Amino acid sequence: MPVIKSNVHTHTDFCDGKDSMQSMAEYAANIGFTTLGFSFHSYTNFDKSYCIRDYFGYIKEFYRVKELYKDKLTLLNGVELDLYGERPSVCDYVIGSAHYLKENGRYLAIDCSEELFQVILRRVYKGDAMAMVKRYYEEVAELAKNVRPDIYGHFDLITRYNCGGKYFDEGDGEYLKYAARAIEALPEKAVAEVNLGRAFKGQGDIYPSERLICMMKERGVRFMLSSDAHKKEALGYKFDETLLRLKSLGVKSLAVYDGASLIDTEI
Repeated sequence: MPVIKSNVHTHTDFCDGKDSMQSMAEYAANIGFTTLGFSFHSYTNFDKSYCIRDYFGYIKEFYRVKELYKDKLTLLNGVELDLYGERPSVCDYVIGSAHYLKENGRYLAIDCSEELFQVILRRVYKGDAMAMVKRYYEEVAELAKNVRPDIYGHFDLITRYNCGGKYFDEGDGEYLKYAARAIEALPEKAVAEVNLGRAFKGQGDIYPSERLICMMKERGVRFMLSSDAHKKEALGYKFDETLLRLKSLGVKSLAVYDGASLIDTEI
């Protein structure tokens, strides 16, 4: 049973998740969670491959499952809002994420597949990975300015396929300069998730990197553990191990949804 018993970055089969809302809730209750937030991908009319497909059906199912599990855990209705997505009129919280690079009126998906990432890098950025990095962190800064979410999702998603520095050096001064600009754009006491979705899939480490976590900590950013679960088994994955890593980096507390309230809890 994880020490942190809350996760609010959760995808179901109403968007690109694999499991139903009810099976996610049942699993969360069984591992001792007290709060579970569902966060469908916001609707994007230019890319319907993984966003919400049936919003009204989703809301109907959410309230059914919420009533079904009311004695076991608190369920929250959230959204993972893309910079270019449609914001729902009612939700308990917003996770803000940049999944696309907008260039000349086109929306370029950077985390769809490594093959597509390579095509974008080669054809749009002429092989200049730092130009691509720069554009990504400009998008994150724009997200901070125009969306102002409750939580910032997978802050350095641009590194998804960069394991081992395959495309660029994450310790390079130029890379860190662009990342720092995005960090400086965050509002006071912003909450950034420490996202374990990639780690669960065996495709790399946490988002953001430890280096960026230290930079963000100096800026006063708060952190939240996040499964970014697309299947029930990802809920709470390596929460305890990651909590210890964060403590070793000097993080003293985590933001947690305790029911519908966002609180800071010492670790």
